[in-house]
Amino acid sequence: MSDSSPILTVSNLSAGYGAGRMLADVSFALRRGEILCLVGESGCGKSTLLRAVMGTVPGLEILSGAIELGGQNLLALPRRERERICVNTFGLVSQSPGASFNPIRSYRAQFIEALRSHGKYDRAAFDGLVSAAFAKLGLADWQRILASCPYEMSGGMNQRIALALVLLLEQDILLADEPTSALDATIQLQVAQELARLRDVSGMAQIIVTHNLALAQLLADHIGVMYAGRLVEMGTSAQVLGDPRHAYTRALIAAIPSLRGDMPTGLAGAPPLGGPDACGCEFAPRCPLRAAACAKKAYALIDTGGGHMVACDGGAA
Repeated sequence: MSDSSPILTVSNLSAGYGAGRMLADVSFALRRGEILCLVGESGCGKSTLLRAVMGTVPGLEILSGAIELGGQNLLALPRRERERICVNTFGLVSQSPGASFNPIRSYRAQFIEALRSHGKYDRAAFDGLVSAAFAKLGLADWQRILASCPYEMSGGMNQRIALALVLLLEQDILLADEPTSALDATIQLQVAQELARLRDVSGMAQIIVTHNLALAQLLADHIGVMYAGRLVEMGTSAQVLGDPRHAYTRALIAAIPSLRGDMPTGLAGAPPLGGPDACGCEFAPRCPLRAAACAKKAYALIDTGGGHMVACDGGAA
């Protein structure tokens, strides 16, 4: 169960690379023990939002807004101080598992280095803690793995090993970019169960980027649907998946294959790659419910009841 006070608050965040704006007007709050899943097609800004929150990615510029951690606005701090706080607070599992490690150094050396940099290395307890963390993620033969290098492992193995390191570092917030994308179905379930255990037992707050709506339904307390660098719908898992209000959310759900053999409904076109426009609904060119006014409509998330926020209620029944 999540704490009532937010540990992380993002307010009207806009960010981009150079002159290009890739995120605009993003606002949400994350509480201790809460999992927020961000969903949407590739290119909708989900991974960019994680990078903006992490604050340690070269070239990504915060254009406006605020990122508050425990009530402190990180964007008001000197860069070095902000990076120090973010590295100690956020655990990051990248979409590319190999990016988490130096491919030619042993896991043992990299685990020890990471724990030392966070002041959490205990030589006497190290082996026991590592073996326990590996066991939780279904990783057998932990000694062989520690002696190996990342280039010797598959993408799925590297993803699980990166999650094991997050467990050892015991950071406050996990930022996970497609944490189960390289895993088979059985291991996906094990990893999902461990992420849920982290929330329930340790209170670790999590922001998880995923294309897998079934994973979001299993894990998420809240779901944010992103399109063209903006949140177009936000609410509890039951609200967003059980009563989708935005036409884009409905299209995503309709595109999921069914075990009954029903053919999914495809969504023509692709998200705009140039980021959010200054005005108008970016989804309008693909929306079956579009009207002339959509081209000039100002962006705003509207509460349709119970904290279920939607940028356009035109798709509601």
